[in-house]
Amino acid sequence: MKGFERKRQQYESDAEECRQRGLKVGDRLVGDEGHGPTIIEVCYIGECRILAHTISHDQVACIEGYHREENWTLAHRDWELVSQ
Repeated sequence: MKGFERKRQQYESDAEECRQRGLKVGDRLVGDEGHGPTIIEVCYIGECRILAHTISHDQVACIEGYHREENWTLAHRDWELVSQ
């Protein structure tokens, strides 16, 4: 959980990380926790939390309509911007 500790010291919350990094609703991020890359699309940035759709995992697209917005944390992966 080294990444979690590092990120929590750097950012107060996941929403704060989005604001500090200039991320906005509609941005797609890619991160790999060691099980293949996951791509998410930010759909809501609240006061403390974010909601995002899972677009794909391990290069397999999620079925349209299957994925709903979910509470996501950015703390466990190093997320990079894929598209805006």
